Amino acid sequence: MKRILKAAVPALAVALMVAGPAMAGTSKSTCQKIHAELASGKTPAQVEKDLKVSKTTMDHCNAKVASAKKHPSHTGSSSTSQPAN
Repeated sequence: MKRILKAAVPALAVALMVAGPAMAGTSKSTCQKIHAELASGKTPAQVEKDLKVSKTTMDHCNAKVASAKKHPSHTGSSSTSQPAN
């Protein structure tokens, strides 16, 4: 039994190191805070320092916004006109 545990522990440690960062994504609330700070006139460097986020996190949130602007959701009303009766 001890041999199995000795063999499994390093594999589990590696799995946790690999899966940990992948599972910890940038939350929606973090991006909202970042955009609110930027909208208030702060520079990206000030926001990074104040919210204690990395440049990578800032770039990730900005990429989400850019993607949303390129591909807006189509939940609004249709822009096609209805034929007259």
